[in-house]
Amino acid sequence: MDKQQEALRKLGRRLTQLRQQQDLTLAQLATHTGIDSRELAAIEAGETDPPITTILAICRGLGLPPAEWLDIK
Repeated sequence: MDKQQEALRKLGRRLTQLRQQQDLTLAQLATHTGIDSRELAAIEAGETDPPITTILAICRGLGLPPAEWLDIK
């Protein structure tokens, strides 16, 4: 697996963690963000590279700064 794929997987795992900490389902997060739940699921699975506009919408929906999601050591 290359570095980009690994980063996307970490980003997805972090999103899952943040969403679950707020007791949100994918459907609820979709409602908060305006992003289709299938797209959110693909991001969580590390299958897609979300554009910055999507990242910002997700962070607004979760009520957190982008740095909190993007800190994927």
